[in-house]
Amino acid sequence: MKASRLLVECLKAEGVQRVFGIPGEENLDVMDDIHSAGMEFVLTRHEQAAAFMAATVGRLTGRPGVCLSTLGPGATNLVSGVADAYLSNLPMVALVAQAGAVRRDPPQKQVIDLLAMFRPITKTAMDVGGPDDIPGSVRRAFKLASSERSGPVMMQLPEDVMKKEASGVPRPLTERKAKKAKEKELAMAYDILSSSKRPLVLAGHGALRENAVPALREFCEAWNLPVGCTWMAAGAVPFDHHLSLGTVGMRNSDLVKGSYEEADAIILVGFDSIEFQPQHWNRGRMKRVAHIGSSKPIPCRKLQLESTVLGDISDSLRRLSANAVRKRDWHHEHRQKLMEELAGEASGPQALVRTMRRCMGREDIMVSDVGAHLIWLAKYYPVYGPNTLLLQNGLIPMGVAIPSAIAAKMVHPDRRVCATVGDGGFMMSSAELETAKRLGIHFVTVIFNDNGLGLIREKMMRNLGRSSNVDLGNPDIPTFARSFGAEGYSVSGKEFEPVLRDCLDRDALAVIEVKVDYSYNRTLF
Repeated sequence: MKASRLLVECLKAEGVQRVFGIPGEENLDVMDDIHSAGMEFVLTRHEQAAAFMAATVGRLTGRPGVCLSTLGPGATNLVSGVADAYLSNLPMVALVAQAGAVRRDPPQKQVIDLLAMFRPITKTAMDVGGPDDIPGSVRRAFKLASSERSGPVMMQLPEDVMKKEASGVPRPLTERKAKKAKEKELAMAYDILSSSKRPLVLAGHGALRENAVPALREFCEAWNLPVGCTWMAAGAVPFDHHLSLGTVGMRNSDLVKGSYEEADAIILVGFDSIEFQPQHWNRGRMKRVAHIGSSKPIPCRKLQLESTVLGDISDSLRRLSANAVRKRDWHHEHRQKLMEELAGEASGPQALVRTMRRCMGREDIMVSDVGAHLIWLAKYYPVYGPNTLLLQNGLIPMGVAIPSAIAAKMVHPDRRVCATVGDGGFMMSSAELETAKRLGIHFVTVIFNDNGLGLIREKMMRNLGRSSNVDLGNPDIPTFARSFGAEGYSVSGKEFEPVLRDCLDRDALAVIEVKVDYSYNRTLF
């Protein structure tokens, strides 16, 4: 068979159901064999969106999502999505076409060193040098992408190699044997737990990546430990659980920041320092700190660990729960303050967030773009299950929500999906509404519209005393949305809830513009 067909057969053996991307001259053979093999190819309007979609598949399934581009500008367009997967530890395999050997020596138009470009933003960037390399390279790419800490792997596919004859077969999948933590490591963590009076758990994205959420809840209940979830781990412990302190990571303006000032011990579970830098939670009272994860934490300022428990997270947590000594409810005051803040009088963006929470079910998926609305959601949108509020906390790119909402609906077609965006982020990826319409994928996009870059405006005012170059002009958004085949609405605050509820209940592909007063942003920080 042709090498390109062997590549596709290897992808199928890895369980790949769909590939996101845009074809080009250099991947014609790969594209033809994807079609011949009956694999779904999701044609996007921009390669960046394809990478966002693949990363979201990785986030929601734990298995690498796959995106594809041609060489040159197709490859450079992938970069933001791949870099986001890298900083967010999302499993992904990026298939990038490259010119054949003759065109690379000397370099010709569109030919750049793709391996050098992708190495800093991937776990590895590998070249498929010949047909015999394909089975081993694909198996290695998927194994590495899904290994902790998970992340993107780039595979360079030279055009001439893909045309050659190949005789290999896909490599069999091998089940990874979970490593168990050493007893002495667990003993040190147990000592911290048993001797502390006010221990606090900070749960990170690793707890979700490693399917340790049930064990995390059992652990917290056994010891009676309050838990705050990072943005990427939002919902690991439901908001209405008596031990939940909600979603944390807002630095100095977290609603429960008093809890980490008061805590005398911090238990990090599946925690990545990039999610919530230690200088923002390692404050107030002196603390003993333990890390529970399957990989060593990345060294960073103010991360001073007394105990590091390395091994399967679920196994470690259950072993620590076996002889648990329940702690007193020292966190009650902090949780009560959080509940009162979220139940109190709301106006402006906070009121819109509260409306969205009322309209969305516990298992429905809210996807946030980047801007002030991201922070309003992080602070005021209660989360009841993992991966039901998708916040960005890696590269944090604008324009991510609409592509991610499409992927979320593909993974979970039975759930309602809502993307919340600012007008700036919306216009960066609004062309993907056509992708959704073409594929028959329905979700609601809510635009917080202030005709500008509201978060940057607020930061300019705080730091410089004035703002500049942050005001935008926008099209007639309802008409713009309808031109793509979506429903389009422009509503006031009072009209918002019935329109949103109706669109969600009908599972419509809809865009709802809400004019927002971002003067409230000054209260965010």
